[in-house]
Amino acid sequence: MKIEKNRVVTLEFKVYDKESHELLEDTQDVGPFMYIQGIGAFVPKVEEFLEGKEKGFKGNLDLDMEEAYGDYDEELLEEMKRSDFEEFDDIYEGMEFVAEMDDGSEVIYTVTEVDGDKIMTDGNHPFAGRNLTFEVLVTGVREAEEKELEHGHVHFHGFED
Repeated sequence: MKIEKNRVVTLEFKVYDKESHELLEDTQDVGPFMYIQGIGAFVPKVEEFLEGKEKGFKGNLDLDMEEAYGDYDEELLEEMKRSDFEEFDDIYEGMEFVAEMDDGSEVIYTVTEVDGDKIMTDGNHPFAGRNLTFEVLVTGVREAEEKELEHGHVHFHGFED
């Protein structure tokens, strides 16, 4: 079965910094990655690279930062107050939360520093500002279920080829 829009794709992948060759992410650490092709759930250039491929495809793709997670944006660094986090019991470095922007979009922020009442946050993707190499292996392709398409994400249960 070919990778096409509205199909669930299961991947194993590694992401490297293109210049330093530092390994940044490896699905071997957390298990296979699943996404729905063509709905913007993964890096668009990687989805484009995988379009039409099948289970067993293995390949490498180099992406400039603009094609991956963009340039590092200093405007996404924000100092907040502990009182801004009233709904959280615990605030800690590395904690992630979703913030709604003025235009209605959502950005995932990461807490980078906790100093008393001062909380420093960063809305950049951890790989922003880096040119990347994706090393991918397609381990499965299937039709997305109606509920998965409605919800915009994969439901984790038995996988069928």
